[in-house]
Amino acid sequence: MEATRCEVCGTDLVEIDLTVDGADLVMRSCSKCDTRTWERDGDVIELDGILTDLSSADTRYKRSLSN
Repeated sequence: MEATRCEVCGTDLVEIDLTVDGADLVMRSCSKCDTRTWERDGDVIELDGILTDLSSADTRYKRSLSN
């Protein structure tokens, strides 16, 4: 598998794949120039769209941070 390259500086990107309520989300990040992009089901979206998706998703579990 060939690494995706940053459009700004040409460095290999880190890619994180997530699924939130059936939607495939991908975050690509450049560790050299700090460029980040997000995609939902193959379409580029803004960060606020991702935050809306995550904040509207039902909580799957609760964990006590005091333990």
